Amino acid sequence: METDPHKLMSEALVGAGTSVWAWDLANDVLTGMDGSVALLGYQPGDMPATQQAWDQVIHPEDLGANDAAYQAHAAGKTPAYESEYRALAKDGSWRWLAERGRIVEWSPDGTPRRMVGTLTDVTLRKQAELATAERDERLRQITRHVPGLLYQFRLPRDGHGVFPYVSERCRDVLGLDPQALMLDASLLFNRVDPADRERTNRALEDWTNSQVARRIEFRYLHPNGHLRWMLGVSSPRVEPDGAIVWHGYLEDITEYRELERARELAAAAEAANRAKTEFLSRMSHELRTPLNAVLGFSQLLELDQSDPLSPGQRHRLGLVRESGEHLLRMISDLLDHSRIEAGQLSIDLDDVPLPTLLRECADMLHPAAQAAGVSLHWGRIDDPLLVRADPTRLRQVVLNLLSNAIKYNRRGGEVRLEAQHEEGRMVVLRVIDTGVGIAPAHLPSLFEPFNRLGQKRSGIEGTGIGLAITRGLVTLMHGRIDVNSVLDKGSTFSVVLPDATPASAQDVSLPM
Repeated sequence: METDPHKLMSEALVGAGTSVWAWDLANDVLTGMDGSVALLGYQPGDMPATQQAWDQVIHPEDLGANDAAYQAHAAGKTPAYESEYRALAKDGSWRWLAERGRIVEWSPDGTPRRMVGTLTDVTLRKQAELATAERDERLRQITRHVPGLLYQFRLPRDGHGVFPYVSERCRDVLGLDPQALMLDASLLFNRVDPADRERTNRALEDWTNSQVARRIEFRYLHPNGHLRWMLGVSSPRVEPDGAIVWHGYLEDITEYRELERARELAAAAEAANRAKTEFLSRMSHELRTPLNAVLGFSQLLELDQSDPLSPGQRHRLGLVRESGEHLLRMISDLLDHSRIEAGQLSIDLDDVPLPTLLRECADMLHPAAQAAGVSLHWGRIDDPLLVRADPTRLRQVVLNLLSNAIKYNRRGGEVRLEAQHEEGRMVVLRVIDTGVGIAPAHLPSLFEPFNRLGQKRSGIEGTGIGLAITRGLVTLMHGRIDVNSVLDKGSTFSVVLPDATPASAQDVSLPM
């Protein structure tokens, strides 16, 4: 049986994914078309043997580049025609073809006359390239969005280390260009803080010997001038030539370190607060016992009719008693302030009739107001008026504000009380005085403990923590305290608390 060697070779080439073609440009006739169409699953005769017909199976998006490759070769710009494009197979799929050719015959007028070339199915290679590109893109996306940078560091036996790979996050973490760092590893190592450099180098030597994954933290001088904390996690591997290769991760942990430091300081402060509170609680008990005894004996001496005191003795004893009572108040205030700071002061919220409580507080301080020559007045007081508060602590707040309004007033001055509903289901209580007022420069420090705002030499008794306690108590009762003051004209302290009055009863407003 005779076999056509040309046909045998053509079939062998097609079986290997390649066909050979020749193109008569003058007549647009393609020779070897059977092999070319076979690569796409067509049968001989399914398609005219012309370039025009072949162009119909080339993907429209690839036609322009394919023609440009041919024109470049025809113009003598390239030694051969080379083009890769998608072609429509008979089953409807797109196959990638790599076409190479060369013009081998020219017409007398210099136009191409005959061209020969090959056509190869490169679909599998293209699919592999696309899959690789997709994997690379996924890796880029991952490395771009992780908090730190990924790297590969190679240390040859000669000791001159290099970074074969550094992820894009290098700019954000280290402030360095990845390409520059891959060219010169010293850009990183020279910025390690000198205090940590020796320890870091010892860690590298230890990793080289142990070949186990390790972590290291060191300070790094960022190009922006700030000292940052870095965490490196790396696993070494020995290569056949003796070089050590680390695959690792480097992250800026400055914020973590600062947060951890803040937590440590907070824990220490909390422990100190607990210790201070316990100390003050015990000390207050130890101080109150003898102090109460002193006050008790002072009262007994003042009341003793069998052995009456002289006027001078009675005056001096009165000073002793007043000083003792002042010290007792200071101890109570200091303990309250400490408990508020430590979050250990309990609050029992209830619905409190505010007008009744205000009357009680005003009656308690009426003698002090008379002694100071200050008159107490009532402004608008809504009634009924209920607030959600701790009655004992609210009484402490009102007494403190009224006491201050009287103490820091002037003879002939006035103090006015107001309480009314406010929008948003809140109640506002105002203590308004015509006293010395507060300088604008002192207002930001008004609620600081132990800050008497220039009143130390005024002769007015005080500890400087009353307002700090007042604000702490109001805050614990889910309220707020505001102040408006004009120097030498007076102050207005406003306490805003949650309204517990039924909505149906808020239309009634009665004068005091």
